[in-house]
Amino acid sequence: MTARNNSQRKNVAVFAPASISNIGPGFDVLGLAIENPGDVVTAARRKEPGLGFSVSSNNADIPADSARNVSAHVALIMLDEFRPPFGISMVLHKRMPVGSGLGSSAASSVASVMAVNHLLPRRLQKCDLLRFAIEGERMVTGTAHADNVAPSLLGGVCLVRSYDPLDVVSLSVKNTVRWVVLHPQLVVRTEDARRVLPAQISLKDATRQWGNVSGLTSGLARGDAALIGKCVEDVIVEPARAHLIPGFYDIKSAALAAGATGCSISGSGPSIFAVASSDARAKRIAAAMTIACERYAGVKSDVTISRVNMKGATLVRGGAR
Repeated sequence: MTARNNSQRKNVAVFAPASISNIGPGFDVLGLAIENPGDVVTAARRKEPGLGFSVSSNNADIPADSARNVSAHVALIMLDEFRPPFGISMVLHKRMPVGSGLGSSAASSVASVMAVNHLLPRRLQKCDLLRFAIEGERMVTGTAHADNVAPSLLGGVCLVRSYDPLDVVSLSVKNTVRWVVLHPQLVVRTEDARRVLPAQISLKDATRQWGNVSGLTSGLARGDAALIGKCVEDVIVEPARAHLIPGFYDIKSAALAAGATGCSISGSGPSIFAVASSDARAKRIAAAMTIACERYAGVKSDVTISRVNMKGATLVRGGAR
């Protein structure tokens, strides 16, 4: 672990992006960062020790209590370990919807640890922040999964090769594919989405899933939208979770009919992503998915078209020096 001298920084603002996890067959091991939406954390040094925490959000359900919010939770873990000679005042600007399947808690945690890191006297490398950020996921779900946290922090497409010990690999990406992400105005709780997963799978399904994961990584490296779309097929998790998203198969059919090369559930849902080979095709797919969502799910939706965000969490305001 390396650190950089950072003694003069007094305040910061950090943006952490949303992410698509699983990416079809890669349950809990694959994730990619997208350009928008995301969360922002502003933070500043203060004379009083400890953490001062507040939330700025239009969602009244976001906990402002530091004992219940992932941003505060991971910040406190860092402060407890490094014990800087100052305290930190922090504001979470919560811009992402909760229970979206786009790594909302991960973005909040990542923005927080990145902000704290930039205020410490000696700053850690980005990769060294991962162990703190995943504690936000443990707080929310009971499992410290990294498939949203890693891409939100590091950018690009990340493969969690191992959880014990934690080993994350950044994959090669030819960034030509467009990702169409539809977020229906619904909430799917991660706990509910995990509860419906099968306890056992057949060797036949496992073999198909392994082939798709391998093909997906190859397609990402080549920027091959056709191969990526073919390999986002998920024969294990998607069938178990589809009923949690009203109109899912109708929305998926609409995306494929409009030219998507593949389509699946983002994370635990209800967000749905589709793969497109061009901007024009992505716009047609986005329109078709939006119409299908309102028609078959009976709800409005937000849609984002993005390439892979290769930067991940970024400092958006350097603060006083």
